Amino acid sequence: MPQHDISQRIAILRFIMIFGVVLLHTPLYVDIGSVGNDWFSLTKAFFQSAVFRTTTPVLAMISAYLLFNARLDTQLAKLARKKTRTLVVPFLVFNTLMACVVYFWQSHMPLIISYQLYPFQTQEFLNAAIGLAQPPINYPLNFLRDLIVLTALAPLIGLVLRHAPYLGLVAISVIIFTDADGLLILRQSMAIMFYIGGLAATQKWNLRAFDRFAVPCLAAFCMACAYIVWQRVESTLLLRMVAPWLIWPATVYLVGTRLGRWITSLSRYSFFIFLAHAPILLLTWKIYRRAFGFVAYPLYWIAAPLVTVYALILIYRFCMAFLPSEFSAVIGAKAPPGAERLGAFGLARRLMS
Repeated sequence: MPQHDISQRIAILRFIMIFGVVLLHTPLYVDIGSVGNDWFSLTKAFFQSAVFRTTTPVLAMISAYLLFNARLDTQLAKLARKKTRTLVVPFLVFNTLMACVVYFWQSHMPLIISYQLYPFQTQEFLNAAIGLAQPPINYPLNFLRDLIVLTALAPLIGLVLRHAPYLGLVAISVIIFTDADGLLILRQSMAIMFYIGGLAATQKWNLRAFDRFAVPCLAAFCMACAYIVWQRVESTLLLRMVAPWLIWPATVYLVGTRLGRWITSLSRYSFFIFLAHAPILLLTWKIYRRAFGFVAYPLYWIAAPLVTVYALILIYRFCMAFLPSEFSAVIGAKAPPGAERLGAFGLARRLMS
């Protein structure tokens, strides 16, 4: 199995899933029980209440596969250094920055969101900044919060994976579904799919095994999503547990194609889009409500994710051009070769040149 082929498929699927995260979080959220029967409401629910509800398990499996395939769980110092740089620092920066902005905003004018940070309360601010006992203020980063916990447990998980892999799967399923872990992991499916991603890596599963069934697998996934919308099914847990198996085979049809190469070329933006899309989406919603309310909402819903992703790609390129070292440190990436630290004066000088 050519590793390059698998790497490309992972890059393609990761970008698609992260674009799906942006679409999932595009306002307004409508509970599945309140979805209308018109074509737009059903289409919106198909993607927001079904298809892209599967992003967390898919991304959790990918993260675990990459970690355990590289045997990082057996190299504690390297694991700690790498994951602090690539997970912990971005998580803290993007949450704390957003928490500070919201605190300042709420101290001057009303802002109704899930957190009321003004007046300052230590417990509330810690929950907002680091997701201590509930999802952080930059709500998509709830995924990173749980991923950091699972990564910290990776050495222990790796021991189980290599000595009692399938007994370990039963054990972690019992722990998660009985909520014996308490507030350690906030999303049930994530811990289990992380473990299964580790299984795929440590047990050397054939990742091409279902490629010949790609079409029926994808068809089954689409039919399951349609059923959830049609029957207004509130719990998507079963769909999220089986989704990676149904989605992954279809990536074989994108490898080597023009579309696949284009998506792969965008993969370097994936993590930054994930980190920063929530405030940009909120901004698009505020602008739409204030200045473009005359535009039909379906047009906003289609345009907002595209505008958000494009804007973040432009911000990424700008920051990599003018502050490559600093920006790379903030998003957990490696600075490009030859990157220099410009500082404020260097940035001003380059902008004026």
